[in-house]
Amino acid sequence: MDLLKAPSVQSLLDSDLESVESLQYLDIEELDEVEYALPASEAPTLAEILSTNEEEKENNPIKDTEEPSTCSALQLDFLQAVSQQLAQAQERSSAGAVTTLSVGKDGKLTVGTAHGHLISFYEQTLRWVCDANMDRGAVSCLSYNTDSTRLLTGYARGLICQYESVRGILLRKLTLGGEIWGILRVTWAGTSGLALDTGGSVWLMKFSRPLGVRSARTSCLFSGARGEVVAMTARDARILALATLSRVIIVAGGHAAGIRLGGPPDTLPVLEWSETDNRILVCARSTTLQWLSVAVTGSSITLRLVQRVQLKTTPLWLGWLGGSLAIFDSDENLRLWGDDYDKVLDLSQIEPVYASAFFKGLWTDGRVSRAMCSAGVSALGGACVIEGALSLLGRKGIVRVRPRDVLTRAQGLISCGHYLQALRVLCSTQGNAAKELAIQFIQNISEKPHVLNNKIVADETIKLCLKFGLSDELWYNLWENCSGEYAFVEALGDAAVRGELTEAPPSPDSTQALIELLAEFEPGLVERVVASLPLTSIDPHRASVFTREKGLWRGVGAIAAALGGSSGAMRELVKFVDPSCPSADGSGECRCAGAALVVAAADALAGRGAGGRPLPEHAQPSARHDALHALLADDEGGPAPLLALVRHEAAAAARLLEQSAREPPFAGPLAKQNRLRVARALLAYSRDLQNAEGCTEILEFITNQLNTGALPPDQEVIKGAQELATVCSGERGDRAWLALMLRTRPQREQLAALRDAALCRPRALWRLDTLLERHDDVLRDFFLIESPTTRDTDEFFEYLRSRNEANGSLFESYQFEKRCELLRSLVLLRPRAAATLINEDNADVVVAVIDSTRDERVLEFVTCLLDVGLVRGDVAAAHLRRLCTLRPDAVKAFLLKNPGLVRPEEALAIVRETKVEDAKSVCLEATGDPEGALDAILELMRSDLSEEASARLVREAGAVCARAARGAPSAAAAALWARLLRRAPHVPPALLLDAAAWLPAEALLAGAGHEPRAALAMLACAAGRRRGWAAATRAAGREAHEALARALAASRRGVAVRGRCIRCSGRLSSRPPVRTTHCARAAHGSCAHDTACASCGERLPSEVVALPPRSRRRSPSPQEHDLNLVAPPRPDLEGVV
Repeated sequence: MDLLKAPSVQSLLDSDLESVESLQYLDIEELDEVEYALPASEAPTLAEILSTNEEEKENNPIKDTEEPSTCSALQLDFLQAVSQQLAQAQERSSAGAVTTLSVGKDGKLTVGTAHGHLISFYEQTLRWVCDANMDRGAVSCLSYNTDSTRLLTGYARGLICQYESVRGILLRKLTLGGEIWGILRVTWAGTSGLALDTGGSVWLMKFSRPLGVRSARTSCLFSGARGEVVAMTARDARILALATLSRVIIVAGGHAAGIRLGGPPDTLPVLEWSETDNRILVCARSTTLQWLSVAVTGSSITLRLVQRVQLKTTPLWLGWLGGSLAIFDSDENLRLWGDDYDKVLDLSQIEPVYASAFFKGLWTDGRVSRAMCSAGVSALGGACVIEGALSLLGRKGIVRVRPRDVLTRAQGLISCGHYLQALRVLCSTQGNAAKELAIQFIQNISEKPHVLNNKIVADETIKLCLKFGLSDELWYNLWENCSGEYAFVEALGDAAVRGELTEAPPSPDSTQALIELLAEFEPGLVERVVASLPLTSIDPHRASVFTREKGLWRGVGAIAAALGGSSGAMRELVKFVDPSCPSADGSGECRCAGAALVVAAADALAGRGAGGRPLPEHAQPSARHDALHALLADDEGGPAPLLALVRHEAAAAARLLEQSAREPPFAGPLAKQNRLRVARALLAYSRDLQNAEGCTEILEFITNQLNTGALPPDQEVIKGAQELATVCSGERGDRAWLALMLRTRPQREQLAALRDAALCRPRALWRLDTLLERHDDVLRDFFLIESPTTRDTDEFFEYLRSRNEANGSLFESYQFEKRCELLRSLVLLRPRAAATLINEDNADVVVAVIDSTRDERVLEFVTCLLDVGLVRGDVAAAHLRRLCTLRPDAVKAFLLKNPGLVRPEEALAIVRETKVEDAKSVCLEATGDPEGALDAILELMRSDLSEEASARLVREAGAVCARAARGAPSAAAAALWARLLRRAPHVPPALLLDAAAWLPAEALLAGAGHEPRAALAMLACAAGRRRGWAAATRAAGREAHEALARALAASRRGVAVRGRCIRCSGRLSSRPPVRTTHCARAAHGSCAHDTACASCGERLPSEVVALPPRSRRRSPSPQEHDLNLVAPPRPDLEGVV
């Protein structure tokens, strides 16, 4: 930015006071002691620095403090020369306050003022001034054309002028629609002009020069009568975007299309076309920012919402700076959309100028559209973007905002200690200058190792080194100085695993140091680091020795795989597998190389290389074949890898073979032969296997392979599997044996032989009984299972349900005792499932089972029967007796919930027999003895009970008295209440109020203990009840009132002014006039003094209706008339009358 040349010191000394005062650009102010007061220093003293521990300083985390303004993405320049000249023009020339500006190419800038002055500058030097239109109000808008040779000017009283921009020559002058509306905005669309007035209309101005005479034709593109436009922007000479307070409108080629735009009515919308894609329109209102896709094809205009986001503040202006969307918000902050959105540039110190204010004030005499009147006063007046820089007009002057150079910003961040932000900025740049700055940054970081204790900073630092190819700086500078920081070491390991170090590989010594450090705090990374680095970066011998010493067996396998492939990894790891490892019997974690051997075998059979990286497709078949050969081969120094896997963890070996069964070498031309080799090897290994679980795993695997057809029916394999099945026990062994025996669907004679062989396997025996249809033996054989599992129980009850549906009754073929025994076993096994097998014919069996079973599960069984309605009569009595024995606390709730289920006399006898005193009152009341029920409750009150239990019993006794008093004589009811009040320790006021209907006041107060507080409480309770009923009455009346009003409104009936007055109940016609309400009611004018309806609160009309007197319809008196019957003439046959 070229500023005016300041005077030298010598010229100031040689000049007199008058010459000094004549300086235009020297602004000397008196220093303010408050503003320039130095703050108190918070720096530590020398003693504090010397006493600080060095480790504490290094371990302090990196604080993400707020980024200073010198490091922000935007650079602010204040145009001092122009700003001082504008201030002098306002003070000395009465030009008025600045109102708007426009910036052109090559340093052109023009400012408009409130008194109609135009002040134009070139490179901050004043060129011309125009004050010829001071009578037309303030200059409201300015706009340079594309090449900055023409300037359009709009005034607050409707005048539009076109000037030649270099010398300020007036070319054209025109007025749109008279002087009624002011000009809100002018802009260019190619060689034509567009204007938006304060009435909300958009005008097109076509400039021409026929016969050398300058002229202009105007036409209205969009009338304010169709919806006032408050914002507009032109994409080119053909497409124009407009915004009203309700929608966004696109005008192109005489056609228009719109989309709704919501928002509060006091905010103005803002529009701007995208700089990177001219098919995208960005619009915002309130806190909603939208991207709209605009497609114009012939006469068709299509608008589609691309994205909608919510902003933190309301935008007042949109523009583009350096390819990024710039937003000036209501807090007078400038933001860049994207990662730097939260880093704001505060522009409130220049006091930005707003354009909406003077359109509502003096210059337009109130001629403002309704849309502008309802909107706020926050339309930005002086903002213009040209050549990637924003010029903003304020009361204090003009500022220019441009995107800051990335390298300069990065340098500022580094100097301020914001390392993470500096790294992110540097990673987004490229070029030699950026590389030199990155080298300086790496050097700076290496001198401060504690900075890399932050994992995010360490990741970004490694990313920066890899981006600019700084391998030497990474391994010979950072590694040598910062290898003590665990976060940096972990970040290097992660980068190696991601394959980012292939372009900058470390030396073998650096790799060895890296894996040694990782083994201390992140041993899981060692294997992946070794597998990911190239072999030239590893010392295999040192790395293998180190990983074996540390027990990092996956690292050992990765090194062996890098040297000899995954097969070599299996051969190397099999030497370190311990059969006595705790994971072999499931008692602990693996402490040997067994788990690593499983991973290596999986990689080998899947055709993967070291670290699980896939091999090329042409190398995978041979690698898988070699893996199968190595898996089954016995080495001189140890067993075969498959044998080691089976001894270590047979389940893992079986899962590995199952997962590999769909890929070569177990799929393809030699698939069956390879599967047979594996099956025979497993059967051979199982003979010497001491672990029963391992044998079961092998048997299940081979059985599944045979049943699915994956294994051919080889007799040797089948015989070996059958021999193995004889030594396998337990649920899994029995199921595998049964599946193996039933593989060929044997005949009935063979099934009988199998049943004889399965006498020691009850889990398989009852299944064979179902196949042989020996249903009587199924129940007996199933209950021979010592501990049936959930799966066994599910299968058994599924069989029972099918049998019950087929035969109708499951227990008919058994004797009574046998039926009771079987049902008892089923109830104890699964009570809810057993209840589904019972019907009405099994009531005697259910009673016997309930009487003979003292278990909580029988109660659950009867509860399920109760839900389906099968509990009544003897079953209900038996259940009550068992409930009194097992859960006496639940008896009373059962009787209250199921009244009449048990005969009252029988229930009373059971309760007395089992001595359940809590439920005796319920049974006595059910038998018709309320006195006995009351006595039973009063007896319970004598025991030591808590206050809560005592109050509950008093309430129950009161309920008994209230129910008995309804059908008993008055004397009997009074006796009950008197007995209760006499023997109850504390009677609540509500109970006294209920007793007041049957007892005299003396007896009532005697029962209350002659306590005044009890009487007052009773009165308070009565008053509360009265208020409650009154409130319910009012609510019901209001609801009925509103329902009547809605019904009359829905039926569209007229206002009823006939009938009776709602105040005095007299006829409305007796004393006119009448005042009506909204709800089809009326009152006399002299009676209705309220202003609102007492029922619903609606305001009553003040008009009165004078009813005309009702005239009675009089029936006319009957009159006598002579009735003459005249027949019409009759024609003859020829038609003659």
